Amino acid sequence: MMMMLRSVLQRWRVLILTLLVCSGRSGALVAAESRVADALSLAADFRYRAESVDLSGAAEDALASTLRSRLTLTGKPATGWSWVVEVDDVRVIGAERYNSTGNGQTHYPIVADPEGTDLNRAALAWHHTDVSLRAGRQRIVHGSERFVGGVAWRQNEQTYDGLRGQWQLSETASLDMSYVGAVRRIFGPDDGAQPASWDGDSLFLRAVWQPTDDIELRPFAYRLDVNADADFGPALTVDNSTDTVGIEADWSVGPLTLRGAYARQWEHGDSTLDYAANYSLAQGIYRFGAVQVEIAREVLGSDSNTGFRTPLATLHKFQGWADVFLTTPADGIEDTSLAFQGSVEDLTWRVVGHRFEADRGDAGYGHEFDLDVSWQMNERLSFQFRFAVFDADSAAARQYRDVRKAWFIARLALP
Repeated sequence: MMMMLRSVLQRWRVLILTLLVCSGRSGALVAAESRVADALSLAADFRYRAESVDLSGAAEDALASTLRSRLTLTGKPATGWSWVVEVDDVRVIGAERYNSTGNGQTHYPIVADPEGTDLNRAALAWHHTDVSLRAGRQRIVHGSERFVGGVAWRQNEQTYDGLRGQWQLSETASLDMSYVGAVRRIFGPDDGAQPASWDGDSLFLRAVWQPTDDIELRPFAYRLDVNADADFGPALTVDNSTDTVGIEADWSVGPLTLRGAYARQWEHGDSTLDYAANYSLAQGIYRFGAVQVEIAREVLGSDSNTGFRTPLATLHKFQGWADVFLTTPADGIEDTSLAFQGSVEDLTWRVVGHRFEADRGDAGYGHEFDLDVSWQMNERLSFQFRFAVFDADSAAARQYRDVRKAWFIARLALP
């Protein structure tokens, strides 16, 4: 595979140099080759994943064996300017024994990795001193990705069509603003049970301020605007239109970090909902040597039978890797968790336990155990194993079911 990529890179380089020579714009061949090498860069990334799902009550267990192939071409045509074009292709390896949300295999549990070839990124950027602007299809990732992220865990990444500006206002303050005309979701490139994209006029605003060396404040405001779609109902489109304002804060004292967050959300635009719900996070992180311990309580509240929602988040990172609570329950959810993580040479590991309860009322949803082990074999090749088990409380069994999930991932990055 490495030889194949080197061959491709060599053909690109020879073709461009030939064009330069024929146009009379090149000087010495060595100088031309140097300029081309500086201006263009081609990279490839291959990620194989096997994901198994054992869902209580499902007709059959799911096994999704997929390969994502990514080619990324970047250029720097002039000082301060750069561009990127990136194409992803997702293919099933072996039998298609899972519900991708677009393949019609509904007797299997869902693994949201549909086949297809997609233009993942195509953007032009300009950077000068403390200001950068980017226009086109791009990644937008804010902080922990609790509200805005790229969902890079899935094979088809979530990207955004729009304009983004970032300003370093001072040594301790920065501002990040985005206008988004379309969200290219993980369910693409084609519509299935879910829309492949959301069109609308969304605005993201986030600031970072460090008033002292030990404190960091991150206020934010998000207006998510989703247009109606004749092929999908409000629950999959306009009801995700929201206004959300809030703040995150970190306070570090030696090996201890205390983290908190609060947000308020209500419906926006053409949403058929009428609610106002709260979000809160209280977390303590303590590091000793190569080990880190985290204890947290995260609450997504509810109002008028509607839960606080974060549809642009990288949801797999939150409320358990079993992905039981991708949609917030009507009574909200309280997630109390305890996590340990560390590293041994090239191995990293993480263990998490969750207890899930309703925010409104005293119902229990269940508990979950998560385990992850990753091995960075070298700078290009890595392996990952992840396991998640969710056990539903008997009172919640009609709404949630026991589930076991396991993943094996192998990733090769070139050059």
